[in-house]
Amino acid sequence: MDSGAGPGAQMLYRGFTQAELQREYSPGSMVGGDISPYLAAYRALSVEARAGMQVAENLRYGSEPQHVLDYFPAPNPGAGLLVFIHGGYWQALSQRDSAAMAPALHQQGHAFATLNYTLAPEARLGQMVAECLQALCWLGTQAETLGFDPQRVTLSGHSAGAHLVAMLLADHREALAASGLQVTEAVLISGVYDLQPIALMSVNDKLQLTDAEIDALSPLRRSAAPGLRYRITVGERDTAEFIRQSRDYAEHLRRAGCDVGFQLQPGLHHYDIILHPHVLAEAG
Repeated sequence: MDSGAGPGAQMLYRGFTQAELQREYSPGSMVGGDISPYLAAYRALSVEARAGMQVAENLRYGSEPQHVLDYFPAPNPGAGLLVFIHGGYWQALSQRDSAAMAPALHQQGHAFATLNYTLAPEARLGQMVAECLQALCWLGTQAETLGFDPQRVTLSGHSAGAHLVAMLLADHREALAASGLQVTEAVLISGVYDLQPIALMSVNDKLQLTDAEIDALSPLRRSAAPGLRYRITVGERDTAEFIRQSRDYAEHLRRAGCDVGFQLQPGLHHYDIILHPHVLAEAG
């Protein structure tokens, strides 16, 4: 791998050398490289949420073992639903690590669901989008049974999960509506919206993105339609490229006539941003 030093260093993307690109798209570089305390916090807080709240776990939305979601009902029936899609660079974590925000949302009166999906290399990126769509459509058919209002749904995702939400809203709004779900807001947290740099770094070893996938599955290359509110948010201490991608996607949505807001979260970085309940609890 090119060290990035010296005048002969190859420029791969937006003037970055290989080493610079790897650093910009490795958000752990902003916390000294050790992200294990944050992953441990995700797990511990999720365990705590499940222990202290009513929850329906591992509800099956499809035929594969990975096709499950967890649902936390609202304090009162008929409340709006917030759905969260976890990150992990499309190859780590699960819905079991993604319930830390459930107590705050419950206090706000929301129902909450967190989705699982098949990870790379077992699934390609397009399959992950399709599985998340399948999960959301299943929720739409189960709204009366679960007790939430399908006309008041917020979709949210963090990092790779934000990418998946953006793709669902770019390409599958009609399918969501046909299932009965009316998405009124999207909260996209520290997401990736242009896949080109991802294909140039080590995270692509498992993804194996093709040029066709980069073009078809980059939200910045997809049309955007008005009709819901987008809230694009990113940590002030995230890498410059993650911040730029969030700003660029917000501007992409704005040019399309969407109702969009951009928030730079003071003092937060890529991993602790979802440990602060206000980032999601202000939704809806």
